[in-house]
Amino acid sequence: MKNTIYGLFSKCFPQLPIGRDSFFRLLDADKCSVIPYYEDGAIAGCSVVSGDCIRLLCVAPGSRGKGIGSGLLRDSERLIAENGFKRAVLGGRDSGLFIGETVPVEQTENAGSFFSRRGYVSDDGCIEMKMPLEDFDFEGLDIPICPDGTSFGYIEKEEHGSLLRAVEAVDADWVQYFTYGSPIFAAKLNGNIAAFCMIDENADTVISRDGSNVVSIGCVGTVPEMRKKGIGLAMVAEAAHIAKNDGCTDAFIHYTYLDKWYGRLGFKTFLRYRFSEKKL
Repeated sequence: MKNTIYGLFSKCFPQLPIGRDSFFRLLDADKCSVIPYYEDGAIAGCSVVSGDCIRLLCVAPGSRGKGIGSGLLRDSERLIAENGFKRAVLGGRDSGLFIGETVPVEQTENAGSFFSRRGYVSDDGCIEMKMPLEDFDFEGLDIPICPDGTSFGYIEKEEHGSLLRAVEAVDADWVQYFTYGSPIFAAKLNGNIAAFCMIDENADTVISRDGSNVVSIGCVGTVPEMRKKGIGLAMVAEAAHIAKNDGCTDAFIHYTYLDKWYGRLGFKTFLRYRFSEKKL
């Protein structure tokens, strides 16, 4: 079954050549229920459900337009309702694979879609960005020069309390993600934490393919009083530079809205989401 699901995903999303093992780790497949649809003995579509979330729904290109997707969606909603949930969520923001309804990158307005025509409503969205690090020219970047007294480096254990205060000043909901075991990179101004981000090398991401080493740069924040000084952007540039020197092949930005900001470093949008759900 796993090989057939992975093969179907690869046909439906050729722009995401995720390695097989990474795909199943991102999907968290062992905690999911799979609803397959077969046509002439071969898998033509499937839906993957976890809790109240539809993690994946795809139909082989040659089998579309036959109502297979609609049937899989109904079966998914029925399973979710039978498990006691009152809503069906597309993706789910804790998913490692897709965190929402995927929409074409060039589509910026909330145009109708397969899911919206079937009762799903969206209230927000985001983008994912990537950059091949072989194209990253750290010395040639055209970004603001940081104030004198700015330095960059990893947070030491004894600085964790100061880090948590800085994180809380940016977004209190993020504090739960900043544990002692996570490698945290930071910018300091005159010894005080001005900006921070998580750096995860060799990460499982939607751009992780066989033979790649992707660095995921996430939870990027600059404390309010340190903003508009170029510190946060310079910190991300330093992080990408370190990752490139460490042998990483690609850099990945997850769940962001700042396409122009990251674009100054060479990141490009490759995936767009709508956060959509339906009351059952």
